[in-house]
Amino acid sequence: MKEIIINQPHLQSFQQKCASVLMALMSWVLWLYFLWPLFTLTAWLMGLKSLSDEIRWFGGYKTLLELLELYGEIVLAIALFWLCWTLFLSWRHSVVAPKRSAPVTDQQLAVAFKVDLAELRQARQGKKLTVHFDEHAGITAIGND
Repeated sequence: MKEIIINQPHLQSFQQKCASVLMALMSWVLWLYFLWPLFTLTAWLMGLKSLSDEIRWFGGYKTLLELLELYGEIVLAIALFWLCWTLFLSWRHSVVAPKRSAPVTDQQLAVAFKVDLAELRQARQGKKLTVHFDEHAGITAIGND
């Protein structure tokens, strides 16, 4: 069975790969930052005496609850920011009319997808169409079912 495009990183641009790695790293750092007090408390409760000074320095259980409340507020603020950003982008997209371009001819379509013009015309006549791809997302065959 063929892989879906999302599982084929060689089809991503360099910018998409960098953005993906950056988002993953930022997410892990954020999770570790949020969970560090819980890791410290758990290790202290399991008997690591070297962390008792750190627990006292943080202020103990009461400070942990205050930190969790602060973390919840931060997560809520991030979620609200993303919601507002999404609504703004969807509003902006609906207000700005897309630019109309000239329709693509059959010849341009055949050249772009590297298929024969006759094969393209035959594919348009069928009700059901099967397109076969290779591992580099190139069209290998078109069949009418």
